[in-house]
Amino acid sequence: MALGFLLAIIAALCSATAAIVQSIGARRLAATPHVDPRLLLRLVRNGPYAVGLVLDGASSLLTFTALRILPVFAVQAVGAANLGMVAIIAMFVLRLRLTVRDWLAISGVIAGLVLLVLSAMAGPPGTVPGSAGWWLLALVVVLAIVAYLGSPRMCGPAVPGLLAGLSFGSAALGARLLARVESVDDVVTNPASYAVVLAGLTGVLLYATALQRGSVTVASASSIVGQTVAPAVTGWLLLGDRVRPGFTPVAILAFVLAVTGAVALARHAQPHRHTEPDDCGPERSETPGR
Repeated sequence: MALGFLLAIIAALCSATAAIVQSIGARRLAATPHVDPRLLLRLVRNGPYAVGLVLDGASSLLTFTALRILPVFAVQAVGAANLGMVAIIAMFVLRLRLTVRDWLAISGVIAGLVLLVLSAMAGPPGTVPGSAGWWLLALVVVLAIVAYLGSPRMCGPAVPGLLAGLSFGSAALGARLLARVESVDDVVTNPASYAVVLAGLTGVLLYATALQRGSVTVASASSIVGQTVAPAVTGWLLLGDRVRPGFTPVAILAFVLAVTGAVALARHAQPHRHTEPDDCGPERSETPGR
């Protein structure tokens, strides 16, 4: 179990660093009215965002491995804590002064992670119906279609950030479903594999869209909520994720502390100051680095 938490923490560090460089890279690109798949090609050619994508790839591999050991709620809560890590790094490297609220949030994140270590029960998911992978793939397809059709009407970064979080959470659920798969042939034929890929790509596009349309603070906070709460409930109810006997209240408290603390620290993912957009269009008030 210790290995699973270590992998999840390293994944969170990669994800935290990626969020900062991606917020810079996304704003250097012209915003698109739709969640346009062609945006992914432009992001790959964008230096800062490309670095962030590499870090995200490393984070995804580490998270995938951690999900073979730990339940979804534990891994996703650790992932959400990456903004607490950003805040501490910013204090030492950028000499930023943390407020009392920041320290309380960091304390909540740390306490939540400690309680998660104490309460989580390691092991693969329980037995699930063979159709679970197909249902997840169908859900991801519907989410991608809704995101594409509804993106022109999404005001600001909150809604695309939330949908990005739901996409990333769906990818985590797919990875958890694949925890019992051993052979390459089974991976290729399992619909959960394609759900992971599609959900990951959709999440990347939606998160980039959110960063283009406003505050990375709002984008990060809404993404954290989307990628933690729904997957945690799903893992608990459908995948057989469990905690140690008698530790259910501790696990719930740990999850709440880690996620709410991370949301409170979301502003530390923002590398520069800017003005919030006042309409449904992209933010145009400031160029990064100026």
